[in-house]
Amino acid sequence: MTVAPEHEFFITAAKAVDPRPAERLRLAVPDPLVPAVVRARAAVKRRRGGALALARREMGWLLGAVADDAEVEAVAQRYLVQDTYRSEARWHPGLICHQPVDGIEHLAAARAEGRGVVISFLHHGHYEGAVASVSAADRPIHVALSPDMCGPDAPGFLRQHVRAGVNGGTIGVNVAGGAGVLAGVLARGEVLAIATDVPGTMPADFLGQQRYGSSGAARLALGTRSLVVVMTAHRSPSGELRLSIGEPIEPTDFASPDDLVRHLLAAQEDAVRAWPEGYHHPTLRWGTAPRVAAD
Repeated sequence: MTVAPEHEFFITAAKAVDPRPAERLRLAVPDPLVPAVVRARAAVKRRRGGALALARREMGWLLGAVADDAEVEAVAQRYLVQDTYRSEARWHPGLICHQPVDGIEHLAAARAEGRGVVISFLHHGHYEGAVASVSAADRPIHVALSPDMCGPDAPGFLRQHVRAGVNGGTIGVNVAGGAGVLAGVLARGEVLAIATDVPGTMPADFLGQQRYGSSGAARLALGTRSLVVVMTAHRSPSGELRLSIGEPIEPTDFASPDDLVRHLLAAQEDAVRAWPEGYHHPTLRWGTAPRVAAD
């Protein structure tokens, strides 16, 4: 069997799929007009009802153990607007790819150790713009990408998600290349951003409920002797976006990869609780309880 060379799984701005003609219309909307477009689209969604039902389901699932019905309803209303803004902002990288990064010195300190560094993040905030912002604030990093985002036949919004993410020199890594390609990035002392909220069977408490995630990123960090930093996303009451990077974490300080993942998730709770509507489709980010075989 022929194995593709590693570089074939790397996606840079030069290799990102160009937008189709119809998509160029969205790119042509001036950034200052995006809020007006969002208000108009959100109003249409409210009248149709389906989007609000989805928002209620997503936020009820996320906050059911920590918020009452009135708060869930208020957050769901904001989620509808935030999700509409997200779908427009990815077409306007200038709005999301230059977020201020608090704690960038922590990433620099981790790099200085001469080892790989895993940036642990959630699908919270404008995460495609977050990785681009970190690259712009320090120097280019890598980010793990799902295979369904990387091909020319990917939906337009996913292809634009990738184009936004590889701003600032960020290098996308198609995980279709396998753990070996990801490990190779870290073994060279590079920085690799990996989402921690990936469906799996590992139980972990998050916002008062048991979820089921994956410890794959933690195992990768341990296997490559890489440090880990947590990146959280924030939005001010006036709408300003910013990111925060925590101090380097030594994976070997934890008894198991699962314990490391639980620590990484706990470090995200305050940020998600403060901006719950910023969590993008949380029901898609977690697995379901493993089935128990019948006797």
